[in-house]
Amino acid sequence: MGILILIFIFCAGCSSFLGTGHVGIVTTTTPAPTTFPVTPTLSPTTFPVTTAPVPIASAAATSTETPYLTYTNPSSQLTMSYPADWQVQEIDPVNCWAVRDYGKNTCNIVNFFSPTTSTGTYLTFSIDTDNPTTSNLEDYFNKVCGGLETTYPGLQVVHPFFQLKVSDNKAYELDYRKGDANNSPPAVTVVALTGNNVPYIITYTSLDDTVFENMLKSMQIPNTSGVTKQR
Repeated sequence: MGILILIFIFCAGCSSFLGTGHVGIVTTTTPAPTTFPVTPTLSPTTFPVTTAPVPIASAAATSTETPYLTYTNPSSQLTMSYPADWQVQEIDPVNCWAVRDYGKNTCNIVNFFSPTTSTGTYLTFSIDTDNPTTSNLEDYFNKVCGGLETTYPGLQVVHPFFQLKVSDNKAYELDYRKGDANNSPPAVTVVALTGNNVPYIITYTSLDDTVFENMLKSMQIPNTSGVTKQR
């Protein structure tokens, strides 16, 4: 999923550099920050793409260990693959909810839960949508990151931001920990924008995980109008 792009994001006085496969964020006076700045300042005019992004494959995910099943969301018609031993939680679109409310109409449409381990832990893969936005992806991604920082004070960026594609839609990924301790819970958030400007926010509670990659690769997102959250 590595891409080479330049991205100016989150703070005045920050500059970007090209890394191997990812984009790093550095300040003008110190090495790469461990948290992201409070005020987003990304400008679409300062977002040159130096090379074409590497697309995520659209083929159904496969695994030599656990078979995968196909899921289709009845409201959004999104389809994707997930491990057969995972549980699926569909959310009623009339009463949908989302912990992360970036656009004031964010709707959690489906969650996938891994089997519980002997320690009582499990992984989650959740998908939120929002009403069509007038923001471009860069601005909406900044809004999501600002919301994450508010939700998780002391949030640490684990890997630099980078660009990818999800179901042929441009997307950005952020890998982080939900606190300032090295053992704080990890997570990945991917923000994609469809051709009809419908935001999809995908969150996974682990880092560098093959199952996550398989599920993300398998996603097929139609250009629909999105799900309106009921207040």
